[in-house]
Amino acid sequence: MSHSSAQSINLLVVASAVFGSVTVSAFAQELDWEFNPRLSFSQVFSDNIGLDPVGEEESEFVSQLNTGFNFSRQGGSARARVGYNLQSLLYWQDTTEDRLFHQFFADGGVELLPERLSIDSSAGFTQRQLTGERAGGDNLTRDSNRTDVLTFRVSPVYTERLDDLAEVLFRYSYNRVEILDSSADDSSSERNSVNLDITSGTRFSRFGWGLSFAWSQTDFDDGSFSSLPRIDALGRWNVTDRFSLFGTIGYEENEFEQGGARSQQDGLTWRLGSTFAPGERTFMEAFVGDRVFGTTYGASLRHRLRNSQVLLDYREEITTVNEFESDQTIPRGVNATIEEALIVDGEPVFLDLESPELRSGAFVSRRLSVAYTGERRKTGWGIRLFHEERDFEISNRTEQAQSIAGNLSWRVRPRTSLFADGSLQQRDSGGVDGDQTLYFTRFGLQRQLGPRLNASLSYSFRELDGSNGENDYQENRVTATVQRSF
Repeated sequence: MSHSSAQSINLLVVASAVFGSVTVSAFAQELDWEFNPRLSFSQVFSDNIGLDPVGEEESEFVSQLNTGFNFSRQGGSARARVGYNLQSLLYWQDTTEDRLFHQFFADGGVELLPERLSIDSSAGFTQRQLTGERAGGDNLTRDSNRTDVLTFRVSPVYTERLDDLAEVLFRYSYNRVEILDSSADDSSSERNSVNLDITSGTRFSRFGWGLSFAWSQTDFDDGSFSSLPRIDALGRWNVTDRFSLFGTIGYEENEFEQGGARSQQDGLTWRLGSTFAPGERTFMEAFVGDRVFGTTYGASLRHRLRNSQVLLDYREEITTVNEFESDQTIPRGVNATIEEALIVDGEPVFLDLESPELRSGAFVSRRLSVAYTGERRKTGWGIRLFHEERDFEISNRTEQAQSIAGNLSWRVRPRTSLFADGSLQQRDSGGVDGDQTLYFTRFGLQRQLGPRLNASLSYSFRELDGSNGENDYQENRVTATVQRSF
């Protein structure tokens, strides 16, 4: 086992210990664990396993074995969810490339004082691409353009209710993102944050109010840091039970340091907006405001139809790669499925061109995401649009990424389904590394062989086109998979 692999496993153990120390009281509850082991075997053929340029392709057969489990427990004063997968790859021609990958996700919490003091924790371990130069690869790709990423978080939360007058919430969070590759370990970072929110109670049914203080500091291993303190006062007028107007006024003072250069931004902030919920199936919110980086906008829409739903989210904020990796490597929400986050069709999820480059420093993110998903009788579908602009502080580097992705499934027989999905992704690095376009398409057949036994056969094609042409490639891949859950 290599030194980097041993280091990865050691850090995984540390993250697991942090998670376990917070949720240990769950074992003391008289509740049953829900335990689900799983196993899948895939035989893969690729005509360009290294994603090499046209004329330099090498074909390869790869046998892939995924063994894993997920278990959960919720009730009383504690909850916990854990998922693990061991991905074993065997290359038929170049056996020196045989490798193992670990994927791990967990989150949990324990209530120390009923309705007052609780501690949340989470941990994640997965892989991502080191650079976007040869985007589109995954763990099967025979190259070195990947790294392990360890993420874990601990967050105590204290809540105090002042009768029907107000509610006070205090949260502290510690977050660590570890990039386990020597070429990018300067991007590793830790983040400390404090949030104090005081919101009006039920006595204020028509006119509500709130005060909030937020502070966060992200320290990167290369010495860079970003400090983001902010205070806001909010007023809300509930015009009707379904329509409200709100406004905030505040002050923020941001400080950034990178490569010996320092920048500071401070000033008054404001925001005006409204919320509208015309029915139980629809919620809308929109606002306009001003922050230190300029005029800012935000909007969200949730609308459920009989067989489908529409989701829209637009936000502008100052963030870091630390926060992006934390959001992507740890499933969020009570209903998030750990198994789906770990493995999609037998392979760990890579976000390709949507991911920001691994680098230190903060950036202003302007992000739009629109999704339409549904299912009716024998057909299921989904389509997603994504666009993000990133303006980095200090370095003045810019990135722009956009994509459109869709999937379709059709149950042709009670146990047999056809599926297809595809995506078009683009990224522009602001003239530094040029722009790239990644095409991906796949279609296949899935058959249920038994109550917990499935088999699938799929074909996929991916192509990368860049403005400099140095890393362009095409790959055709055929995958046969048998999956068994227990």
